[in-house]
Amino acid sequence: MIKYQLTIGLFDKDTEKQEISTKAAKSNMADTLLNRFHVFAFSMLDCEGVYKMNSTGNIIREPSIRIEIVTDESGDIDIPDMVEYLKMQFNQESIMVETFGLAYDCKFI
Repeated sequence: MIKYQLTIGLFDKDTEKQEISTKAAKSNMADTLLNRFHVFAFSMLDCEGVYKMNSTGNIIREPSIRIEIVTDESGDIDIPDMVEYLKMQFNQESIMVETFGLAYDCKFI
C-alpha cells in the first residue's frame, strides 16, 4: 500500500490571506478528489502551515488542510496532476506532498 499526504495552505498566494472559508475549501477539495480524480476514500484534517514565500520572502503562518490518501497501487491516482489542479483551484505557490512507500501498512478493520 502507498499513502499520500498532501498539505494545502488556505492563504491565497497573491494576497497572502484566506480568501475562501475552511469549510468551503474542504467541500471543494472533497468534490475535486471524489469526482475529478475518483479517489475512493481519504481523510481531511485541519492543521497550520509555516513557511517562507518564495516570491516575497515573507514568513507565513496559515490555516491548512492535510489530506491523507491510501491506495493499493501507486498508479491508481495521478498525484502530480491532482496537485497541479489543486494549486490552480486554490491559487497556491506550492503544496507539500509526502509519499509513504510500499512498506506502509494500513488496514481497515
